Amino acid sequence: MPEYKLYYFDARGRAEPARLILNYAKIPFEDVRVSKEEWEKVKGDKTRFPYGQMPVLLIDGTPLAQSNAINRYLAVEAGLAGENNLERGQIGQIEETCRIFNDSLGLYRRSLLLQTPNQETLFNNLFVPTCEKQLPVIEEHITSNGFFHSSGVTYVDLFFADLFKTFYSLHQDILGKYPKLVEHMNKVHALPELQEYLSKRGENKF
Repeated sequence: MPEYKLYYFDARGRAEPARLILNYAKIPFEDVRVSKEEWEKVKGDKTRFPYGQMPVLLIDGTPLAQSNAINRYLAVEAGLAGENNLERGQIGQIEETCRIFNDSLGLYRRSLLLQTPNQETLFNNLFVPTCEKQLPVIEEHITSNGFFHSSGVTYVDLFFADLFKTFYSLHQDILGKYPKLVEHMNKVHALPELQEYLSKRGENKF
């Protein structure tokens, strides 16, 4: 098995799906948490950070950047990407749908992190309309087993449950209108394979 090192800040953010995949599959890895001060010193190191960004996954010393690429690579390694090409395509289309939701809320998430004065405007004009438009579509993808694909747990379940939890913890009144997604979030976070990691991680909004 390759030696893995995952670099990111001491936050959930864009690295958390990769951490969940690795922990779910019990794949050993070094979870390298980089402080903001340290990042300023090392971000120019192209041997580890080819785009000057994190997360980065080192695979036997070879860097793999961009969170989507990292997640898809690890999903295959962990057996969470489908059993054949058709399943991978089906799971991939759900991933893209979930990622559109995630990306659409980028400005609102940033306002929460930075505590900008336009939070209320973004909440009313961006967050609420985005949820109303996109969450019913995502909810339709939940299958009878409670996950996004009939084959069982996939990397998209881990990715979206973490994303949904971020906003559910802030706006239960809005996201609670989608009971299948709430149930999905709870089901993923109750997976036995994740309990050790989640108990150590604690609560971190972002």
